[in-house]
Amino acid sequence: MQKAPTSRQDYAVAPPLSGNPAPSRSRLSNILLIGISLGLLAWSAHLLQRRLTSVSSIDAVINGTLIDVKAPQSGTISALHTDTGTLTTRNHVLLSIQNDQISKLTVQSTQTRLNQQQAQLAQAQVQLAQQEALLQQVATDQQRQSQLETVVAQESVEQTQADLVGAQARYRLAQLNHQRMSELRSQGAVPQANLDTASLEMAQRQAEVASLNARITTSQAAQQAAQQGLTLDKTRSNYDPRIRLQELQQQVTNQRQYVATLTQGIKDIRAELTQATADWQRQRQRLVITPVSGVMWRLATQPGKYVESGESLGQILDCSRRWVDVFVDEKAVRSLPPGTPAQIEFYGETAPMLQGQVSLVRSGIGRLAAGEDVAVTVSQHLPRTSQVRVELDPNADRGTPEQFCYVGYTAKVTFKVQ
Repeated sequence: MQKAPTSRQDYAVAPPLSGNPAPSRSRLSNILLIGISLGLLAWSAHLLQRRLTSVSSIDAVINGTLIDVKAPQSGTISALHTDTGTLTTRNHVLLSIQNDQISKLTVQSTQTRLNQQQAQLAQAQVQLAQQEALLQQVATDQQRQSQLETVVAQESVEQTQADLVGAQARYRLAQLNHQRMSELRSQGAVPQANLDTASLEMAQRQAEVASLNARITTSQAAQQAAQQGLTLDKTRSNYDPRIRLQELQQQVTNQRQYVATLTQGIKDIRAELTQATADWQRQRQRLVITPVSGVMWRLATQPGKYVESGESLGQILDCSRRWVDVFVDEKAVRSLPPGTPAQIEFYGETAPMLQGQVSLVRSGIGRLAAGEDVAVTVSQHLPRTSQVRVELDPNADRGTPEQFCYVGYTAKVTFKVQ
């Protein structure tokens, strides 16, 4: 009786032929497996080394300094010269504030003082011209007076000298007459009275000669005085023109100094008026300029809006003062002392990586408020993080105005630890 077949059938296996060996893996497959094994080993070594020599951030965001721009005075916004996101430079005009209620009293009072000073100067110049004309006239009179005195003194000397010659002739004649009378009297030809008359006439002629000699001396002295600038006894006005000339010269000098003082005063008042006008115009149309170079972060006003003094007009992002707020595992803080170099990589951006270094470490985020004696407990199952501030390299890329210097961008920060 035959055995029924089962689900499993037994098959006889023929023994392998002695001339055909069993197939083996190819050499290419072996090389490929070895390469993959070495790659995995290198990648593992790299990850291990990176794990040991670097710390990566849990979260990081670029932060920066915002400069608040305030209205320097009350007024209406007359013009805007910028917009949000605009790149601005230092001392760039942002907007204009107009205030028509600014008082012009200082300008008006300065203008009044200038007008008064100019009127005084005009009057002083007229008076100076009159004094200079009078001075010229007195100088001419003095010169003519001196010439006249010299001529008169010379003529007086010459006239006296001529009279002296006549007097001397008459004196010699009287001497001869007296000599003849003396001879005749000694002969008894004439009476004594005739001799006395002759003697008297001779004495008179001698006195006349002496008087004329004295007058010549006086006239010569007057001539020398006139040549030396001295005066006669009196002038027509009973006043010495030389004294008057000196007084007028002093008055003209004083008047010139007064005119110079008024001229300088007018110059100073004009400068003051220019400054007062410029101040009034600047206050009436005040320009608001940017204190630093950066990007207009927020603009909180528009043309026609009335603003009060000190009111915020907007904020400017100072791109030269940026940092990165990084959050890391609290256990990694011990490896991040200040000065630790850091590399910042932007998420979703093709911008070059930035360099920086740790400047501040702050732990207790979400569990402690500084200055308060009540701490907030955190569940043990929640991760504990610390905040690390990374100061960027001053020469780091600041991006374009549309990117706001990357402020607010999320980044990945890798710290290079020892």
